[in-house]
Formats: sequence, structure tokens, C-alpha cells
Amino acid sequence: MKTSNIVQILVLACLLITGCTDNFEEINTNPNAPETVSANLLTATVTSEITRTLTQEGYSDGNSITQLMAKNNFPGFAQFDWGDQGMWNFFYGILPEIDDILQISRNEETQNSTYEGIALTLRALCFANLTDLYGNVPYSEALAGDIEGIFTPVYDSQEMIYNGVLQDLANADVALAANQSISGTTGDVIYDGDPAQWRKLANALRLRYLLRISKQRDVSQEMQAIASTGNYINTNADNATLTYSGTSNTDSWPQSTGRIGGFDEKSLCDTALEYFNTFNDPRLDIWFDRNSEGKWVGMPIGLNQDNARAFDDANSPSRLDVDLFYYSRTDAQAYIIKNSEVQFILAEAAERGIISGDAEAYYNAGVRASLSYWGVDDTTITTYLAQPAVSYNGSLELLLTQKTIALWNVDYQGWMNYRRTGLPALEPGPDTLNGAFYPVRFLYPSSEQTLNTANYQNAVNAMGGDNINVKGWWETGTRY
Repeated sequence: MKTSNIVQILVLACLLITGCTDNFEEINTNPNAPETVSANLLTATVTSEITRTLTQEGYSDGNSITQLMAKNNFPGFAQFDWGDQGMWNFFYGILPEIDDILQISRNEETQNSTYEGIALTLRALCFANLTDLYGNVPYSEALAGDIEGIFTPVYDSQEMIYNGVLQDLANADVALAANQSISGTTGDVIYDGDPAQWRKLANALRLRYLLRISKQRDVSQEMQAIASTGNYINTNADNATLTYSGTSNTDSWPQSTGRIGGFDEKSLCDTALEYFNTFNDPRLDIWFDRNSEGKWVGMPIGLNQDNARAFDDANSPSRLDVDLFYYSRTDAQAYIIKNSEVQFILAEAAERGIISGDAEAYYNAGVRASLSYWGVDDTTITTYLAQPAVSYNGSLELLLTQKTIALWNVDYQGWMNYRRTGLPALEPGPDTLNGAFYPVRFLYPSSEQTLNTANYQNAVNAMGGDNINVKGWWETGTRY
């Protein structure tokens, strides 16, 4: 008998039997395959994906745009040959999962203030990155597709988005202060669901973003309140990091799973070499290898393909440390924010008079935290800080140069600092495709022009164009 005939007979039988559909949903629900995903499984995905992706972006392009690293092959990014560049799809792809955690954390049956605080912190992190990278972006309607059927969301202003980001982080602080435990496996690869540590992360991010908008707004009261409580990332033990297990390609430092030829395409930038030589900096020997002649050689930023290959062949620039960044699957970590960045934030805020406190003490703590994280011993750090070129003298250029170095691999945060302060000064390379300008944003994805045309055009008109030289709201303030 044909399969189609069998199906027809069975369907007819069900229709004839009165009780065929009684308790249908109960009978046909598999208890081992729940329809909704639990908060811990979602948290495992989002904490891992966000931390790994941010660090990979920092390694691949963030270090290039701050001229800590240069590429001797496929160098178009440093020439500012930018098209659909950046992390638009990643963030808008993962935000619905974060929103699911938030909804689960607030449901009567599954309420948990720690998961709520985690979700609010991660939502703020994603939207802050989106607006920092692109300017005006979908925010208020960004997650309204499933419930409200809005699939062409409006773009909101950067100021409005920052108001929401800072409110989310303030709400996260309150939720995490409840210190509610999570039973069983948390799924959290950063702090294993520790609310006290997540609270420190939320407040560290608040400090980052408050300083970012400080050219536009008086943030002294809010920053001082956080600094006075001390409830923020304040030691390297507090760092928001992910340690790879090395058990699979997914759980390994990404560079360790690729080909050695791809790894060798990245070299020391001559701008960074100048910093390292000026400071007699031990991080040079940690992050890079000497060339075949035993020398440190940096590559100029922004060379085109032919010139980059020619320079590489003639000069053999120093490549990245192969043991740390290629052969080991676990030695290099992924991270969201570290203590060193927070200390430099406080140092700049103190130097500008935004908060009270000793700028030099914060600066020294930032330098010490960065060097210590990379394995430099205390005696060497003390000697390093005592050098005239390193010793703090009130110079914002010195402070922000040290901060830029400490932001190695931290997504695009060094670029954000440059855009806000102009320090340390960065110049385009000789083969730049952007004239005399150093870019300050990524272009909107081309898909937005076709799928969300009206709202895209409104955003472009509001910002003054869709090109890589259009400054955002927080960059154009005049408070300093």
C-alpha cells in the first residue's frame, strides 16, 4: 500500500474517533525537548560569543586602527578601504538572545535578579558598541519584530541610545546588588554567575561610557559616586575574561586553529615600536618576536598590498609572538574589560577634574595592572614606572598612550579614545584611501539601504552623511 494511502486512512480514523484530540498538547509534548531555552543555556552562548568576538575583532582590526599592529598581506583595512565593515550583524543577531534572558529573568516562574543584571549589562554593552561604531542605529524598535511586528526599525540618536545604555547599567547595578544566587549550572563563562563580580563589571562599563560622553555632558556626579563606592573592577582578579579550555576549535584561542601563513600576515607596527622603545617596554618582547636577524622591526601602517609585501620581503618585520598567539590554544584570553582600562579611566577623569582623587596614583595602578596581567614581575614594574619617559607628569598624551597600549585586543576601545581625545596622535599611512582624514565610524551595511530604506535615509540625513569621516554626538562636545 502506498504511504500516502496509509496517511489518509490514519487521518480519517482520527477524525472519526471522538477522543482523538483529547489532551493532544500534553500527549505530544516531549519533556526532554522543552519549547523554551533555559536562561543558563542562553547565558552560555551570549557570554562566550560576545567575549570571544570582541577580542577577535580587537586582535584582527582594533590593534591595526590604533597602530599597534600592521598587516603585510591584505592590508586594506589600514588603508581605510571600508565597505560593510564591523559588527552590525553580530550584535543585532545576539541581542534577541539577551532579550530572552531578560524576559526569563522577569517571568514570575523563573524570576532571578542576577540573570536580569547579566542581561541588562550585556544589552548595554552591545548597544554601546553599535552606536560607537556606526552612530545613530536602531534601538527603541530594534527588538520589536516578534511582538510588535516591526521589521524596519527607526534609527535613534546616539544621545538617546546612551541614555538607555547608562540606565540599563544603573538598573543592572540595582538588580545585582540583591545578590541572588543561581542554582545549578549558570552558563556564565566569565564570572560563573557571581552577582558581586557582575556588579563590578556593570559599574566599570558605566565609568567607560560616562567618560565617553564627558565632552557633551557633566558626568562628574555619576562618576564620583561610582568611584567613591569602589564597587567596580579594581584588581586583575576582577577582570571580565574568558579562559579557553582548548578542547575544541570553538573553545580555543582563534588564531591557534588557523594556518601559520595567515598568522604571519600580522606584524609589529612601527608606531607601536616607537612607543615601546620610548618606554623601554617589556610588553614588546611578550607580544612580538624578533626577526630572523634578532632585531625589532616595525612595519608602516597603511601600505597597499604591493608596498606591504615589498617592505615585508626587504625588512622582515617582527611578527607576533608565535608561542603565545599561535601555538597555544589557551594562554591568550578573551576579555570585555580589564582593571588596567578602568584605572586609566579614573586617571583621566581625575586629571580633568571630573572626579576627585590622585591622577598619578590611578595612572600608576593602570600601568601596573597591565604589565602584571601580562606576567611582568613587581620589581620590573617598579623600575619601569620610575623611568622619566614613563613617570607620570600630568600629560594626557602620556596617559592615553599607555592606555592605548593596555587596550591591546580590547575590541575598538583604543580607537574610541582617539576619536574622543585625538590622543595619541595618529596619522594615515602613505597609501591611505581616505585622504588626510583618520576615520571615525563604520559605514552602515549595504543591506540597510535596501531593506530599511526610509529609516536608513533619515539616519544619514540626521548624521550628515554615511561616510567614515562623520563624527558622532559624543565626539563633537565642547566641554574640553
